[in-house]
Amino acid sequence: MDFKDKVYQIEATEGPRIIIPVKFIAELKGLPEETLSAYEAVSEALLSQYTHFSAGAHNETLSKLLKTNLSQRLSRLTPKLKQELEFITAQEFPECDEWTPFKAQPFLVRTVARLSGCSFAGSTLSRNEEWMDTSVNYATTVFIAAIKLQFFPKWMRPVAQYFIPDFYAIPRMVAKAQAKLTPIIEERLRDSEVPGYEKPDDFIQWLLDTLPEQQKRSFGLQAHLQLILAAASIHTTSNLVTDCVYDLATHQDMQEVLRQEAAEVLEEGGGAGWHGKDSLARLKKMDSFMRESQRLHGNVTSFIRKVMKPIDLSDGTHLPAGTSLLAPLAGVSLDDRFYPGAETFDGLRFWRQQQQQQQQQQQNSANGGEVKNASTNANIGNRWQFTSIGDANMNFGLGRHACPGRFFAAAETKLILAYLVLHYDVRLREGEGRPGPAVFMMTKSPSPDAEILFRRRRS
Repeated sequence: MDFKDKVYQIEATEGPRIIIPVKFIAELKGLPEETLSAYEAVSEALLSQYTHFSAGAHNETLSKLLKTNLSQRLSRLTPKLKQELEFITAQEFPECDEWTPFKAQPFLVRTVARLSGCSFAGSTLSRNEEWMDTSVNYATTVFIAAIKLQFFPKWMRPVAQYFIPDFYAIPRMVAKAQAKLTPIIEERLRDSEVPGYEKPDDFIQWLLDTLPEQQKRSFGLQAHLQLILAAASIHTTSNLVTDCVYDLATHQDMQEVLRQEAAEVLEEGGGAGWHGKDSLARLKKMDSFMRESQRLHGNVTSFIRKVMKPIDLSDGTHLPAGTSLLAPLAGVSLDDRFYPGAETFDGLRFWRQQQQQQQQQQQNSANGGEVKNASTNANIGNRWQFTSIGDANMNFGLGRHACPGRFFAAAETKLILAYLVLHYDVRLREGEGRPGPAVFMMTKSPSPDAEILFRRRRS
């Protein structure tokens, strides 16, 4: 049966979910939180009242710091992130003088954890093994704990949580993070009293500067917020990078395309491009490749919402309060109406769209329409970028709840991919196809066990 453009219901582990087609997203995405809530939907899905996976009153603070402080400092952070990338590669990546089989996914998880940790918690903690393990495992533990508890009826959950070991592991992880973070915060608070003190430029400091005075010594709170940041960033970004690497191995023609672009942009002037303000943003073909990989291998669903007040859709469908909604992202991504030839991987799909838009802008300018159409044309052109969002492109969410860290995720991904294509060739094992995903419930992620072949490039 074809459910395109139809509202329908599925039975998920966490209960019934209403699937909303794209044509109704425009009606829903602008509704206020008190009518249609993303926060309540996520809290319910992750059973936050038991897992305590929530930033609570600090949710807006984290979002604002990601949108402003982190995004605005990307160019300044790039050289430091590249240095961290070179360090972990030298430590954990094989020599690969000849074609060498290697499980890329575990390495890329640790790499993203290291780069994210460098920006969130500083290089001292990012290179601490216990901090990295805690940062990586926290999200997985919360997710597994929630899934296990969902198998119990709601009336049993207050008691059932005590029979699930993962619920004991979660506070232990927060305590470990607090033990690592406390001396760093205490030192910074002491040093801040010294005239001429130069503040570090990382998320620990940004949070300290933002928190009210009475919470600056709330070390448990700050450790908890750091782990929530890690949970929101590490696995989503490492999944993306891994899928991109699997696609590089599968579509080898793209390696040289991206390599040439990276060399032109980043290696110019003896490598000065790595320090350029807009260098990563100039990797347009890589941006397109990333979006195409995400389109075909990204999330299964998106637009997770809970109806707080009754809603009537334009076709007469009534959504009562308490209804949980999802959008069928995987289905939309494979719909030829939105992406012609949707089932075919085309790494330059979105790059060509941008090129066509630039030509249109130039034509408008030549016809005297530059001033009138400049803003509109810029917005239309941006719609093809990796970080753009739209009703048919919801991997980063939608509306006011779109992922505020997506610009940092894009920068991390470009940095890692550029480094890999400049230094390595990659391919699949002889006779094997692209590694399939690991599927669990309504989620999927790149296989952690797949081996692909790497070989260091000879200059």
